[in-house]
Amino acid sequence: MKNNCLFIIIFIFAMIVFFIWQNSSVVVSKYEYKNSKLSINFNGFKILHISDLHNKNFHESLYKKIKDINPDIIIITGDLIDRRRTRVDIAVDFVSQIVNVAPVYYVSGNHEQLSTSYDDLKEELVKLDVHILDNEYMVLNHNGERIGIMGLADPALMYTEGNNNNDRNRIYAENNLKRLYENSVTEFNILLSHRPELFEVYKNINIDLVFSGHAHGGQIRIPFIGGILSPNQGFFPKYSEGMITEDNTTLVVSRGLGNSIFPLRIFNRPELIVVEFNGEVIKH
Repeated sequence: MKNNCLFIIIFIFAMIVFFIWQNSSVVVSKYEYKNSKLSINFNGFKILHISDLHNKNFHESLYKKIKDINPDIIIITGDLIDRRRTRVDIAVDFVSQIVNVAPVYYVSGNHEQLSTSYDDLKEELVKLDVHILDNEYMVLNHNGERIGIMGLADPALMYTEGNNNNDRNRIYAENNLKRLYENSVTEFNILLSHRPELFEVYKNINIDLVFSGHAHGGQIRIPFIGGILSPNQGFFPKYSEGMITEDNTTLVVSRGLGNSIFPLRIFNRPELIVVEFNGEVIKH
């Protein structure tokens, strides 16, 4: 009986340690990206992709990882805050650290758009010189060459809570992206958009490289199968993590850093993504 109790205690302790590790230990996923549109002057250009912080506070550990990566730019694809327990101060403190590492480009997620605190967050981000790309396009210059970077504001405000009308999301994305793309003056264009499930729209408009989040890696991942459930994609989502290339468009989906409704990540550690312009498209 004593042995059984001891085993149960050890098992429970091991599970607690495992869940803490799964939810707090950040992994860095590295990819290389090649496109004939990119000048050789962009070889080695390094993009750090952050998504879905959801107010999570990693304290100094996350900043140290980002500083060690030493990216050329940092992009954030939404959900810095969580509208159910919004802490603008945590998001702002984090961004105030990383703006000292590299220029930061940001687009909203559904939690920002549905939060009454989004205006406050934007005001603080502007003070930190963050480039807010909600339905905006700008030119990025590097080594005498330039590429375009544009953002699609999340369409969550179009609907009542719980309404996942993907057709309306698609129409919204098409209308805004066509406008941005038609007004672009760069041959190569990057898109920041929170939602990976709109990949068909991004492909149809011939966006070269897209960064997204929102899927949370499927929250729980089964080895060799993938994610279990993601918003707007349902069970066994097609676009839950990694780098996916279809036609002339490459989509990079972050598993994100924080959690929203469901508090646990299983076989799905928080993730930073690094994409480097150089050589073949290879996952490390």
